[in-house]
Amino acid sequence: MSRDAVAGREFSATPLLAVGSLTFLASIGTGVVWNGVSFIAKADYGLSQSEVSWMYLSFGVIYIVGSLAAGRILRSVRRVMSPRAVLCIVLTACALVCTLPAVFRGAWALWVVAAANSLLSSILWPVVESYVTAGRHGAAMRSAIGWWNLAWTTATALSLIGMAPLMETNPRMAIVWLGAINLLALIPLLGFQRQPGSHDAEAAAETVSREYPLLLQAARMMLPLGYVLNAAMTPLLPFLLDRFDLTDGWLTPIAATWMVSRVVAMTLMWRMGFWHGRWGTLLLGGVLIALGFSVIVLSLSMITMMTGLALFGAGMGIVYYAAIYYAMAVGHGEVDAGGTHEALIGVGYTLGPGAGLIGLEVTAGLRDRGYQVWDGAGVVGVVLSITAVCGIQAVRIYLRARRSRVDWSHSAD
Repeated sequence: MSRDAVAGREFSATPLLAVGSLTFLASIGTGVVWNGVSFIAKADYGLSQSEVSWMYLSFGVIYIVGSLAAGRILRSVRRVMSPRAVLCIVLTACALVCTLPAVFRGAWALWVVAAANSLLSSILWPVVESYVTAGRHGAAMRSAIGWWNLAWTTATALSLIGMAPLMETNPRMAIVWLGAINLLALIPLLGFQRQPGSHDAEAAAETVSREYPLLLQAARMMLPLGYVLNAAMTPLLPFLLDRFDLTDGWLTPIAATWMVSRVVAMTLMWRMGFWHGRWGTLLLGGVLIALGFSVIVLSLSMITMMTGLALFGAGMGIVYYAAIYYAMAVGHGEVDAGGTHEALIGVGYTLGPGAGLIGLEVTAGLRDRGYQVWDGAGVVGVVLSITAVCGIQAVRIYLRARRSRVDWSHSAD
């Protein structure tokens, strides 16, 4: 069988329309919880930047634990329920817990809802990712990931834009409405197979080059780095935007700039397949993420703020697309491969707020010593230090790949 024929084959894969529809609806909740809760916490509950950072740090820890356990959970219950049934339970639980802010006024309700959604989504997404890729290989897998990325990134961008009217009136209702949206996500679940598609070992071997495992290692350095910067930026962003004297209704649409840019970057990667197997793709993504973050936190005008958000979003889109493709190609579309991918995102979501909290302490310490420093200076310093460490490690992996390439060429001779 030719390489092209193998790359285009599908092996009992779940229809993309069903997977994409569920992903779109469930990702609205992901967008609100991971990127909108900071705005709700500040506007409706009056939480400080430090309190919001502690909240996000706890969510990240929960997400890591849940993602790493997702494959084990599915294997432990497979005698009594299918992966499709697990998705049904997770979506229903998300819908129920989202009703809490409508009943209870205390900030603890926001903590419980967001923490529960973090845990449930850490199980949801590895399972969904296995449905996206299992049974697909090569070009078919890249195309499926492209459709899937377009679905979830568009939904998360729209979630922040859709929050705008509620931010002016009753911000916590954005959480409550997620309950109904999660129930709607049960409808496309009817189109899922009971089990993800079967994965063909021969087809996978034909479409995975020898450098893919090293590319995956590098991508797994860059992916949490992106989410470190994202998670450091998210609690900070409502306070950064205070510089520009905006009404609450404008905050989340402006914050969505980076998500819209991420959609554009992922769409280009989906339509142009030249990037896979190229180290320059990861380099470009990493540079854009670091540059965009720096522009965001240092910007003094709306033009530079939105430019930074756009650069950051493009970098996040590039790195995420490469990371999920290499993860599922090397990991054969298994839930554990998706779980590791999501756990690395959780690492970023944990380290980011932690870096923000350390940065706030650094800034306070400098001021105590008489230095005149900007509020976010410590955060930028700590986060960019993490960026340098991850960048150096990614370069080391690249150099190992170059040495391996020479060894392969010599063995071929």
